[in-house]
Amino acid sequence: LEAVKKRQKVLSGFGHRVYKTSDPRSFIIRKVADEVFAVTGRDPLLDTAMALHDAALKDEYFVSRKLAPNVDFWSGLIYRAMGFPMDFFPVLFVVPRVVGWVAHWRQMMLSPSGVKIWRPRQIYVGPSTRDYVPLQERASAVQVGVGLEPSVIEHSGMTKRRKLAESGKVKSKL
Repeated sequence: LEAVKKRQKVLSGFGHRVYKTSDPRSFIIRKVADEVFAVTGRDPLLDTAMALHDAALKDEYFVSRKLAPNVDFWSGLIYRAMGFPMDFFPVLFVVPRVVGWVAHWRQMMLSPSGVKIWRPRQIYVGPSTRDYVPLQERASAVQVGVGLEPSVIEHSGMTKRRKLAESGKVKSKL
C-alpha cells in the first residue's frame, strides 16, 4: 500500500471512473466470490488479497480518495480460484464488457438523433464498398492460405501495464 501511495506501484481492482463512492456491483460479486472460495478453498495469494482489501478499506489514503474494491478485484480473485492462468484475465475481463459495447453501438445506431458520446473511438480504414459474394462462391481459408498455422506471439510473461509501470514512463492516476 505504501508503494501505491508513493506512486511507485499501481493497485488494480480499486476505484472506478463512474462510481465515486463504491461500485454497487462489487457487493453482489463479493457474495459470489465467497461462494466460489467455499468450493475451491483458499490459498496464500487469496489470503494476501483479502488482507490488502481490509487494509485499504481502513487506510486514510484510500478512504479519502474513495478507492474501494471494484468488480475487477473480485472477478480476478474468482478467476484465479477457478484455475485460469493470469494471461487469460484480460480476455475474461473484456468478455462481459462486449455486451455493453454492442448495446451502446446498437443504441447509437437506432437513435434518430444520434448519441453525443461514443466510446471507444474508432476509425474504419477498410474498403468503403464491397460486392456481396454468395457463401458457396467464397474462397476457403485453405485456398487463400489464411489461418493454416497459428500466429507466433512473443510474450515475456509481463503485462503491458506492469511493463509501463516499471519503466517509469507512465504515472499512476492514484
